[in-house]
Amino acid sequence: MSVIVLGTTMPLNGYWGPRELDCLTSLTNQINIKFNNQYNMIINLTWFGPQFPKSDYYNLDNYVDIPIDNLFLIASVDPIMMVPEQINEIVTKLGNPVVYQLGNFDNGLQFNFFSMAVADNFNNYHNDDIVLKDLKWIFLNYNRKPREHRVKFVRKLINQNLLKYGVVTIGKPNIIYNNDPENDLYITVPDSPEQLAAYEKLFPDTKKNFGIPEDILTVGDLNIWKHHFLNVISETEFNPWDNIFVSEKTWKPIIGLRPFLFNGNVRTYRWLRDNGFRTFSHYFDNIETAKECEVLDSLISAIKYLISLNKNEILSMYNDMLPDLIYNKDRFFEFAREQQYKINNLFNEI
Repeated sequence: MSVIVLGTTMPLNGYWGPRELDCLTSLTNQINIKFNNQYNMIINLTWFGPQFPKSDYYNLDNYVDIPIDNLFLIASVDPIMMVPEQINEIVTKLGNPVVYQLGNFDNGLQFNFFSMAVADNFNNYHNDDIVLKDLKWIFLNYNRKPREHRVKFVRKLINQNLLKYGVVTIGKPNIIYNNDPENDLYITVPDSPEQLAAYEKLFPDTKKNFGIPEDILTVGDLNIWKHHFLNVISETEFNPWDNIFVSEKTWKPIIGLRPFLFNGNVRTYRWLRDNGFRTFSHYFDNIETAKECEVLDSLISAIKYLISLNKNEILSMYNDMLPDLIYNKDRFFEFAREQQYKINNLFNEI
């Protein structure tokens, strides 16, 4: 029996779209084989939901009379943009089929799309080019889309006079990501013509919406990167009850040989360790135990602790971490290969 596929992908003339389509095609073929005597529906959750006026979400009524046996929800390039109650409504509307949640869901069918999407094309850095030798900045915190938790963190840095100890960016205010009418933050760093040209090959008009180019395949300006110690990752998802979502933002410091902390879902530390990576939260207090209302303050405390150290103490700490940092970089490329295999063989264990 055929598979009904609803939803869309990222634009196919961009970087993410073709890779998302490859992922979707592989999963569809496997479903056709594994569940060939049943009625199956796949919903690709990219831009799917009631908040998207042109979404296939509004076409679900066309399928309520079809006896759907299995419903496959796939989240790869984006986090799940619907709350559980909305997903339950879809399942009920379709007659309560068996539900399989694939990709960015916290279950055995989870896979990480981003590791594969960046591994083969990420800029190839020799370790000597990115290792910390000369400290200029305590931390680095790059933010493009001005999501609420990112804006709040940058405000805390400003209010406590900590910007001078790091390199920080935050994209232009955008009501879709932060509806605070008083948000006027916009901080960027210069891009060389060569850097901007490289970004625009992947994403034309890359600075148009937020004033900061979308850079997914480099660590940015090496003159900044190689002189900072701690990378504060501003992932997409923040709340501890959200499904784990790990994008290129997390993989950059791992490829770039830097210790990291998350302005995001604190469960991500455990997820990384469970997947064979080493984390650095144990160097600081109250990082993984912080409740959602405490995460930003725990990051501020970590930065203040580092500021209290002298340059040689931080370099000594970095050298102590270096074997784990090199291990993480090697583990990343191994992990990306594992994810590719997993996607192509996802239903073998079912």
